[in-house]
Amino acid sequence: MSDINKLTTPEADEEVFELPLDPIWRQAARDAVNEYSYGDIIPKEWINAHLNIRFSDKPMTAAQHQSLAFEMLSKIDGWRDELLRKHCRYTVNIRGVGYKIIEPPHQTAAAMTKMQKELRRSISQAMTALVNVNERALSLEDARENADARAKLGAFATLHLKQLERKAKEAEEE
Repeated sequence: MSDINKLTTPEADEEVFELPLDPIWRQAARDAVNEYSYGDIIPKEWINAHLNIRFSDKPMTAAQHQSLAFEMLSKIDGWRDELLRKHCRYTVNIRGVGYKIIEPPHQTAAAMTKMQKELRRSISQAMTALVNVNERALSLEDARENADARAKLGAFATLHLKQLERKAKEAEEE
């Protein structure tokens, strides 16, 4: 990764230097767009180098590890957001490998698949919390509220997730 981008002007064929973008993920997004195309996988090593994410060979304390994880997440989220909003490049994580740039015709399906997965996970976590309540510690009113919440969540999950799945199948058939 170069710190300075060289440009030439057509009039004088002179080199003009452009300062790197700040924050760092804006420059990394521009570099990714210049180096990778739709359908390509951007390797995690490339991402770490361009986002200046450094891993230490030395043992870290829990606080240092947490700080590095937060920095990494912050930079990668900023980079992915910049790619999507400024360059129309939707990326999905390929665990342990990097991020794939989704082709535009497949972007809708990828976004819906991600949303359905996250929605299922959230519904499952909420239902687990609602079902695993110490009922002996609940008042009659609290128990009714819990039962009502479970019924609403169950109905929501059945109605909306099935509807989303149906629409996804219909879209695939078209």
